[in-house]
Amino acid sequence: MGLDGRQEDNDVLELELIREVVLARRRQDEIVLAALTLGAELLDHSGARATATRAAQILREHEVDEAEVTRDPRAALRADMARDRRRVRRIGAGCGPGESDPGGERRRQQTALLCEVRADLLEVVRRCRRFRFDRLAFADGIDRGLAAATGKLEGAADRETYLAWRRGIVLKLSEIPEPGGQPRAMATVDAGPGRGPLLVEWDSCERRLALVARMKRAGIPPPEICDRLLIDLSMSSPLRYSIR
Repeated sequence: MGLDGRQEDNDVLELELIREVVLARRRQDEIVLAALTLGAELLDHSGARATATRAAQILREHEVDEAEVTRDPRAALRADMARDRRRVRRIGAGCGPGESDPGGERRRQQTALLCEVRADLLEVVRRCRRFRFDRLAFADGIDRGLAAATGKLEGAADRETYLAWRRGIVLKLSEIPEPGGQPRAMATVDAGPGRGPLLVEWDSCERRLALVARMKRAGIPPPEICDRLLIDLSMSSPLRYSIR
């Protein structure tokens, strides 16, 4: 089968797993919402037949659109995650009354963007496989995909942090406990002459941009850069086995 065949099989299995997870979550939500809706109306129904008829109608109204999930499982998962975050903010979980967590929100946005960039690059590689016997066309397609991916990363990057990562001098790695989740991997990096060390997130757009810039300066070809970036985007921490 070869490496290309195995990678394609892995992509298919990953999409199928995402599809099943999204469908299971949405079906559970459908049942809960339907039950809540029916419960709120019970006093309005005069008998068992009317209740059963209304229950069937409510279930149809909350029926999951499986075709939407099948068309783009990753987009469906991102939409569900965004909806869950909105629910958490609405009920005030994770913050005190009237408080917000701008740092946490930025981290969530960056994580969503990194997942999106990884999905984009996987799609670029999939499309370019048809050129695998034409090295120039393959490299050119990968290079364009890399440019689009780094453009997305640049839009969310902080320049000061990026320049610190460009220096490539990591002084220390550490973890910060995160209530209710995995610890955050942090790096202490050299910010340059006349400046103190800078504590920054490891799982960040800035570090990935600096990684690509260093590989380009070293003359590494686009397909190898893409492979290295995909591997890096799949790992959220260097201190533990943590696959995104």
